[in-house]
Amino acid sequence: MCGRFTLGKEPNSLLEYFHLHGEVPTFHLSYNIAPTQMSLVVYANQQHRVCDLMRWGLIPSWSKGPDTKFNMINARAESIEEKPAYRSAFKQRRCLVPVDGFYEWSGQARPKQPYYIYQENQSLFALAGIWEQWQSETEQINSFCIITTNANTVMQNIHHRMPVIIRPDHFDDWLLSGESDGYQSLLIPREDIELQYHAVSTGVNSVKNNSPDLLKPI
Repeated sequence: MCGRFTLGKEPNSLLEYFHLHGEVPTFHLSYNIAPTQMSLVVYANQQHRVCDLMRWGLIPSWSKGPDTKFNMINARAESIEEKPAYRSAFKQRRCLVPVDGFYEWSGQARPKQPYYIYQENQSLFALAGIWEQWQSETEQINSFCIITTNANTVMQNIHHRMPVIIRPDHFDDWLLSGESDGYQSLLIPREDIELQYHAVSTGVNSVKNNSPDLLKPI
């Protein structure tokens, strides 16, 4: 699964990398983004790529709200088309989640050892996601979750699952393709993504900790 990620790049970097239409909403650089927190999401609006802040943890439109059991941070690629909580969003509201790294935990000992996973050049990259809009008479919440797949060769050293990574040349294939298009081929583990990783402090286990020091190797 993917339970924490980082976004430490300035807005101009996102504008250039995702070729966004319009401005990037104001956000705080974060080195420990956790479920229920707000983060940036890129999606298609009338053939343009736009960016907005959304809550991490998908809230299906038909659920009672964010405090119910229907609050998912990850969706498995293998079953996303079948699960009622994800099916509609997968067909109509696919998105990209900008990150510059994510965390995963490994080992049998408690606490487990956290690792930071990032691209070789420490650049931005995009995770595949879906988003949904939930609303009541008094409140509206846009939320998202991250799609996971089997681990590639690098990630197998840490965990058996990993988030799906979408390459820039496939952004439109993911965001704009119709229901019957071959987007399933994008949800496989990619070996051509040059990932690196190193062990980090268990300080990342607490959402109260959020500084670049969390990324330092130990």
